[in-house]
Amino acid sequence: MLRTVITALIIAIGILALVGILSSIDGIKTFLNTSFNKLGSNSFNIRNTASNLHFGGSRAKRIYYKPITYKEALTFKEKFDAFGKVSFSSMVSFDARCKSDYDETNPNVFVMGTDDNYLGMSGYEMATGRYFTEYEGFSSKPLAVVGKEVADILYPKMDATDSMIKIDGLKYKIIGVLAEKGASLGMGAADRQVFIPIGFARTNFINNETSMQIICTSNDVEQVDMAINEATLTFRQIRNLNTKDPNNFEITKSDAIAAKLIDNLAMVQLAAYFIAIITLLGAGIGLMNIMLVGVTERTKEIGTAKAIGAKSVDIRKQFIVEAIVVCQIGGGVGVILGMLVGFSVAKGLGIPFTMPWTWVIVAVIVCFIIGLLSGLYPAAKAAKLNPIDSLRYE
Repeated sequence: MLRTVITALIIAIGILALVGILSSIDGIKTFLNTSFNKLGSNSFNIRNTASNLHFGGSRAKRIYYKPITYKEALTFKEKFDAFGKVSFSSMVSFDARCKSDYDETNPNVFVMGTDDNYLGMSGYEMATGRYFTEYEGFSSKPLAVVGKEVADILYPKMDATDSMIKIDGLKYKIIGVLAEKGASLGMGAADRQVFIPIGFARTNFINNETSMQIICTSNDVEQVDMAINEATLTFRQIRNLNTKDPNNFEITKSDAIAAKLIDNLAMVQLAAYFIAIITLLGAGIGLMNIMLVGVTERTKEIGTAKAIGAKSVDIRKQFIVEAIVVCQIGGGVGVILGMLVGFSVAKGLGIPFTMPWTWVIVAVIVCFIIGLLSGLYPAAKAAKLNPIDSLRYE
């Protein structure tokens, strides 16, 4: 019994790795596609750094180009206006501390300067209040739109709209609160955001070393590539690049970022396959050993069964069925644990949990095959035993 339980647990761990990790990866893929689809398939970004998204492996050196200045971003917005909408923003602080008359946050709030178009082009929505107007976005007014977590901490029992907030010593008027966005790949910074007008940020925080991040959307979804080409040409002209000069900026489609992240998950998926195969192989060998020991321990039982009329095929079936049942019990436990892992990941990402039927079926089939292969040799050995020799074995 002890050996059987341990073997079943080993099989459960292998199936846990298979079902749990792979269903979690499916959940992450769903989360990425959902998140980036909110930005629209017709959107793309202009940055001063080459993207360097990966999971594991050798770390490529990130390429930094010269910063995109406020003037360059504003000029681009004016020139690209005929082809689509443009929004630009800049990170002001990664570790700001916000205070109100009631409480204060930890120094972990992200403060970003944005224009009036940023809300609709970045996947955020308003819960209460409003976002900046075009005039306010480029003005020097100390206004703020805060994330749900910041609002709940500073004004826990009331609407934070039209209240005052102090960020690192400067006072702002809150004109709106963002709808809850939840954690993003385990990082809950989405609700710890505070947006201030890009004009105010330029006056108080932005310098020549600060780089703007530009988001663009094409007026026609089917002509995104044409819009990207136009944006590339426009920005090259703004930066006075010659025809032979390479781009000193990067343009990336929003869905391309999701695709790259998903491609990088392939390494995690391969690791899950490897862990599951090695674990299940070890479990299969262990199960075969248990069945062979069982043949020796149950020799008299086998002789008795044959003496009262059991045929060799009956003995063979008995041992094969026992091996398959042990595997299926271990597989069932592994599937349940794997589903709990997948559910936990889905809950953490804030997405609906989808029953991983594909991996459940795969687990059942794999366990059946392991049980069959592990039980064949012991079953054949048991079936060949002579009933007379078996009866006097002890």
